[in-house]
Amino acid sequence: MYQRTVLENGLRVVTAELPHTRSATVSIYVGAGSRYERDEEAGLSHFLEHMLFKGASRRPTAREISEAIESVGGVHNAATDREATLYYAKVPHTAAMTVIDILADMVTAPVMDPAELEKERAVILEELAGIEDSPAEMSAILADETLWPGQPLGREIGGTPQSVQALPLEAVVQYFRKQYVPGNMVLAVAGNIRHAEVAAAAERWLGAVPPAEPGSWFPAVPRGETPRLRVREKQTEQAHLCFGFPGVPLDSEERFAVSLLNMLLGEGMSSRLFLELREERALVYDIHSYTSEYRDAGSLTIYAGCDPENARVTAEATLEEAQKLLAGISPEELQKAKEMAKGRIQLRMEDTRAVAGWLGSQELLRGRILTVDEAVARFDAVTADELLEAGRRVLDPAQAVLAAVGPLDEGTFAGILD
Repeated sequence: MYQRTVLENGLRVVTAELPHTRSATVSIYVGAGSRYERDEEAGLSHFLEHMLFKGASRRPTAREISEAIESVGGVHNAATDREATLYYAKVPHTAAMTVIDILADMVTAPVMDPAELEKERAVILEELAGIEDSPAEMSAILADETLWPGQPLGREIGGTPQSVQALPLEAVVQYFRKQYVPGNMVLAVAGNIRHAEVAAAAERWLGAVPPAEPGSWFPAVPRGETPRLRVREKQTEQAHLCFGFPGVPLDSEERFAVSLLNMLLGEGMSSRLFLELREERALVYDIHSYTSEYRDAGSLTIYAGCDPENARVTAEATLEEAQKLLAGISPEELQKAKEMAKGRIQLRMEDTRAVAGWLGSQELLRGRILTVDEAVARFDAVTADELLEAGRRVLDPAQAVLAAVGPLDEGTFAGILD
């Protein structure tokens, strides 16, 4: 169960009181991400996330922020995605109100020192350079670029070295002022806390921030007739393959069926892809699938790492297994997927950080929160026919894209998507 308060300026406060825990996680979600950026601003949301840790009005240095949290044994971090930026700290429950003060200061009154911005620019460029040393990550980025070409949804969240090099301080400051407004933020707290105390702290530290209208995000654009195959030739020991299929949006009623489809296809060591391509045919060490849901679009992605000499047969076998699944599933297999999905959610809810994330992300992106019990009921209600109907739409070979990284060329996969 959770409680919700909306301040007069539009900031939403959601909490889950978990008196049996010794910790509390304080999270602030902001409607800011790569989908809000023009091409010349690529990486701006991520750059701003880094800058907010460099100091704020009540703790003007990065050291003071980190020491205030770590001195009580807490951990803190942030993450930027396509539709949201998250700041969080998990601390002993006795420090929860102090952490609200710290994070509220960061998202309302950052220092924005020009010298610190240049330091952080160098740090982000190193972060982007690390992607070049991670061909698996690179293949996933290429798959998204191929699925959503020429638009923010398909762009690398951190931007490019060229865009990051060019971003001026003024652009970062203007973007902060536009997006970090009360109606575009959610304070989510879970743990051994009381809602009334959290709401009072939110009013103290965030209630005086004036309301404003945030900038909007760029909608998804259909792929059209653009190429469906992307190969990045790179001297690696393995070939890294990523199939991308158009999925369903965050609010789609089909998302529970698609989630179960993904469980059966490539989630875990009992999935069809794992059992066939690794256990039976020894083509891969790692193969898995996952779904991504956004406000107006989604995807199902399959990743496989294999010997370059087996790249084509691995790609063919992956598509074959996806189509075999659509031929039918047994009641036992469907039940296994349901129990797996429900169990994964319930195990996550043992952690205050996961509970805060469950509340904050839904409140920001959906405007309403599905409880764990409601989600469990939705999974239980999915029928085999509904799963297969969703699967036929999502796993359509004619809509698939393939991205590959390794000592390969496009000829390796000639005709495979036809």
